[in-house]
Amino acid sequence: MSASVRPAARACFAALLLGLGAAAMPVASAAATKPGPQAPLALYTAQPARTAQTTNVTAAAAGAGWIARDLSSSGALVDAISHKPSAGDTANAILALVAAGEASNQVRTATHWLEYHFNSYVSANGVDNPGALGLVILAAVAGGANPSHFGGQANSDDLVARLQATEQLHGASAGVFGATKAENAFNQSLALLALDSVKDSGKATSLSEAYLARLQCTDGGWEYVRATLSTPCAKADPKTHSGPDTNSTALAVMAIVAAGGHFAHGPLAFFSESQEADGSFGYYGVSGDGQRGDPDSTAEVVQGLIALRAVNDKRFVRNAITPKRALENFQYRCGAPVSERGEFSYDGAPSQYATLQAVPAIAGEALPISPRKLSAAEPRFSCGAG
Repeated sequence: MSASVRPAARACFAALLLGLGAAAMPVASAAATKPGPQAPLALYTAQPARTAQTTNVTAAAAGAGWIARDLSSSGALVDAISHKPSAGDTANAILALVAAGEASNQVRTATHWLEYHFNSYVSANGVDNPGALGLVILAAVAGGANPSHFGGQANSDDLVARLQATEQLHGASAGVFGATKAENAFNQSLALLALDSVKDSGKATSLSEAYLARLQCTDGGWEYVRATLSTPCAKADPKTHSGPDTNSTALAVMAIVAAGGHFAHGPLAFFSESQEADGSFGYYGVSGDGQRGDPDSTAEVVQGLIALRAVNDKRFVRNAITPKRALENFQYRCGAPVSERGEFSYDGAPSQYATLQAVPAIAGEALPISPRKLSAAEPRFSCGAG
């Protein structure tokens, strides 16, 4: 990614959505670990420099404009760590731009690039990763392409058939996508969202939705990996990196809502208990224990709340700050250098990682994101001579 900071600690939902590679834990350079100990909230509340100047561009549009300008001429998004084009990041850029309704030329070019550079990303040693396939399908649909003939007419270009082929249809694991090592709430949710985006409502989809729903913990959240359904979920604890987390929960919520499923335990209570005093959300479903809120987790929860039609629920207002406002507080505006305006910060530094996550949420879109008519603009905040 082109961010100056891309924390490997953010390896679960963000890892899957932003860099999902061939390994079971999707993000390209992120390890399959959960976030380590974090600084107290008080050390994290400093936000990007801003001015009180009024702008005539929305936060979502400005973020989309930043992403559009960050894309290479080929259409790919270049990873700041590896300095190589990233299929996962490019897929997320497409989703963000379409969600914001901006940069039609970049969406077209990025989708075309992805059509011919997805295979090594979704498959390793001949084994397809359902989460990576799901992410590319979501981007293909949003970009107006056909995921059943993505880049050609060969069997390997039928991403939907490849995804369906990873699902187990019989036995105790019926409904699970991928091999055992790939089995987790992230892969499961992305695969289910992808099938919904192509309007697949057959038996396979029903099985996968039912399996994902059974993974829910009694507090309303989801763990990234739950070893067995018969074992109760661990208590959320940032110190031991265990228990249900906000990222896995938000993605599972979007998938189940999109599939028309039902929750055994209401997830709104889980999100409410997870929220920090400044309106933001941290990774684990615990607040008030020194865990800081971050833009990635806040964005995921906002999308989950959008899916639940609860983003404006008053229970999520903290000190007069809504979750969306808390997310906007991570964005660089007129007080920042021109090259950073519209970008979002992570831990006080510019981050493409956070920007790709934040834009769809700020635009009011949950997954899956439908194709739409886009503006050709690359919006910027109006900051006068500065």
